[in-house]
Amino acid sequence: LRAAVDAVRAAGHAVDRVTGGGTGSFAADVADGVLTEVQPGSYVFMDVDYRAALGDDPDGAFATSLLVAASVISANRSAWVTVDAGLKAFATDGPVPRAVTPRFAASPYFWFGDEHGGVARPTDGGAVALGERVDFAVPHCDPTVDRYNDYVFVRGDTVVDVVPIEAARASQ
Repeated sequence: LRAAVDAVRAAGHAVDRVTGGGTGSFAADVADGVLTEVQPGSYVFMDVDYRAALGDDPDGAFATSLLVAASVISANRSAWVTVDAGLKAFATDGPVPRAVTPRFAASPYFWFGDEHGGVARPTDGGAVALGERVDFAVPHCDPTVDRYNDYVFVRGDTVVDVVPIEAARASQ
């Protein structure tokens, strides 16, 4: 890439921006020093699939930021609860969603239908309330994002912004 940029500049053309990158190559891209802009892809979300693939690699040090908030809609089984996030809420081409709400973090999720998912009851033994929120890290961000119209930016439990997903609106 450096040779190509140098050749284009030597031919008298301005090269103001050199952009590129990939989720698993962020550290190498920055260290190389050729890029003036980095577009490392899905690292900004660090979905379940990328988290597993990158493991202890420094490029996996980014925190998970794309979550789907679900609510408990049934708690009448002794082994699991039902949430309102199923096949239509997440991409299904990778691993299953992972609960990140501390109380449910060790509770495996399982597909339970188009609109519903199942989550093992928390091991703390406490009652699970109807309407209780369970946040999930998405399995694969790209085909999950396209199921929604907006990003809802949250800091703690406060909504700080709502931004339209332009590609979702363009297809409607």
